[in-house]
Amino acid sequence: MNTPNSNQPMVYPLFSSPVYTRVLDTFDIPDIASLEFTSRLPGGGTHSFLTSTDKHILEKPEFANIRDLVLREINTYAKGTLCASKRLEFYITNSWVNINRPGDQCPPHTHNNSLISGVLYLKVPNNCGDLYFYRDILSLVPFPPSLDIETDSQNIFNCKHFNVTPKTYQICLFPSVTMHSVGVNMSTEERWCLPFNVYVRGEIGGLHELYLK
Repeated sequence: MNTPNSNQPMVYPLFSSPVYTRVLDTFDIPDIASLEFTSRLPGGGTHSFLTSTDKHILEKPEFANIRDLVLREINTYAKGTLCASKRLEFYITNSWVNINRPGDQCPPHTHNNSLISGVLYLKVPNNCGDLYFYRDILSLVPFPPSLDIETDSQNIFNCKHFNVTPKTYQICLFPSVTMHSVGVNMSTEERWCLPFNVYVRGEIGGLHELYLK
């Protein structure tokens, strides 16, 4: 990759965790209230929000139009933004609906057994909780964790966390290893969203190159 010939300072956000967001055109939302929800974790314990027991929501016939929209955005992110080979197929492995009631939140977490994760917002009242992303606690850039440098202001280069304020019909995609959480729903209404995970199939690693010239 060549650098521009300019005497102006340039800053490159190298090796970032690219977060993709887009507000989609209005689409029909199936009857969410007809789904079965639980707050119980499979291994014991409970969520601080409600989640659908069906973890393959986008395979349901009534969600077919939403599935098509989500797959379109996944391909835009993976093949357009990240320039993954067009020979590869990115597919949804699981999907579910979360309901955050007033006062609900979701603690920091990552998604296992997945390359790309995302969330589609179906109902978003004001002040229902931002989506927060966190810099890896072991990251050495721009400063190592053993050196807590004070900053006069936060920007995309030095921040330890970054928040996205969701909107209804908005989709957000990000690497599954990126730590993220959901803030407290401070509204008096429920917030509905549809998270999902994505994996890939096809010929992978054919070039066996670590670096590009």
